[in-house]
Order: sequence, then C-alpha cells, then structure tokens
Amino acid sequence: MEKEPQPNSNYYDEYEIDLREYIMLLWENKLFIGGLVVLAIITAFLYSSFLVEPVYETKARIQLSNYEGLYSDPNTVVQLLSSTDLMQEVMTDLDIDISASRLNTYINNNISVKRIGQTSIIELVVKNNEPELTFNIANNLISNFKNNSNQYFENILKQERKYISDLKSDIDNINSDLDNNQQLINKSRDAGKLDSTSLLVQQNSSLQNSKRDLRKEIESKESKILKFYSLKILDKPYSPENKISPNLKLNMAIAAVLAFMLAVFIVFFREFMRED
Repeated sequence: MEKEPQPNSNYYDEYEIDLREYIMLLWENKLFIGGLVVLAIITAFLYSSFLVEPVYETKARIQLSNYEGLYSDPNTVVQLLSSTDLMQEVMTDLDIDISASRLNTYINNNISVKRIGQTSIIELVVKNNEPELTFNIANNLISNFKNNSNQYFENILKQERKYISDLKSDIDNINSDLDNNQQLINKSRDAGKLDSTSLLVQQNSSLQNSKRDLRKEIESKESKILKFYSLKILDKPYSPENKISPNLKLNMAIAAVLAFMLAVFIVFFREFMRED
C-alpha cells in the first residue's frame, strides 16, 4: 500500500510567519486603526445627537363596540383611524396648518393602525419629533374617533328604538283586529254562519302567528340594545419620555465596526502597494 504524501513542514512555517507578519503589521498601525475607530464613534455620536431629528412614539388600544355597524367593523375602523378626514380634524384642533399632500405623507410615515389578531381590539401607534405633540395627536385621534363612534351608534340605537316602537304599534293593531274578529266570530256562531266563522278563525290564527313573530323580533332587538356597549379605551396614549430613534448606542457600535474594517483594509492595501 502506498503511503499518502505528508505535507511539507515548510508550508506551516511560512503560514505561521505570514500570520505573524499580519498581526505585527496591525500592531504597528494600532494608533491609526484606533484613531479611525475613535473618530468614527465621535462622528456617529455627534450625528445622532445633533443632526438627526429624534423620533418619539406612543401607543393606544381601543375595543370596538359590540353592536353591528360601520364603527364596529375592525377593517373599516383601521381605514377610518388612518384617514385624512379624521387627521385633518385633529390637526385643526391642535392649530396645525398642513397641506393635504403633507398630511398624507405624515400619515403614511407616522401613523400605524392595526387589528390585534381576530379580535375587535385596535392598536394605534403615533410617531413624531416632539414628545408632547406625539401624545396630543394620539390622544385627539382617539378622542375624535370615539366621539364619532358614539354619535354613530346613538343614531343607530335611536332608529332601532323607533323600529321597536313601530313593531309594538303593529302588535296593538293586531290585538285590535283580534278583538274585532272575535266579536264577529261570536256573532257568526250565534247566527249559524259556519263558513264565516271558519274564515274568521283562520284569520285570527294568522294574526296570532304574526303577533308571535313580532314579539320575537322585539325581544331580539331589545336584547341587543341591553347588551350594547360603546367603544372602550383599553390603553390610553401616554406621553413618551425616551426617543426610539436614533439609537445612539447602536449607531456608535456600527460606526466602530465599519471604521475598524476600513482601517484594516487601508493598512493591508498600503502594505501591498509598498511591496509592489
């Protein structure tokens, strides 16, 4: 059996020498590398602290009404909360003059509305460069939307109560017809008019069925009204204290890593050009 060729020991010696040279090269240029890293960290600190506008964020959660309607449909509410009409009301309340195009841009960049899972809970996230304004916008959005929702359901309930009242009037009319028919039935029986009596009895039976259906409808409507609850604010918006952007520590760390990589590249490239 032939023996496998053994690697030349000179190969490892050269490899160790090259690696040692690279390490020594970096050590000899440690001041340059360190200086570039420090400069990058200082630059990132100054840029993040003074040139980039801070961004603050606040959140709120609401639970929609349990009554069927426009303001209880989660998908519709997501659209309404991020609509330009509602946002324009908020800006007007805060005495902020803003054009339609800028308003659309602001909504797209700073307002986030989403449904939590398959529930009727909606989360609102508002971002802005000023903490107080961030809170005011979120608070007014929720407040104005709640007022609109309450007004909407007040009108719905008013219509439902009128509908119930009309149904009860229909029952009263049916009761009156039943009484009249009963009198006619008694007279027909006394007069021996069996055909008329049978017809009146059938009419009364039909009226009783209609009356039963109306009562069921009334009970159903009244039960829904009794169980009704309006929009609830689960988590009120808060005044943010800490900015979420820029991330000072992260920016400085990234700058340090990139500066170190750049410094190493420059050192090796400079050495390569010197050897050539």
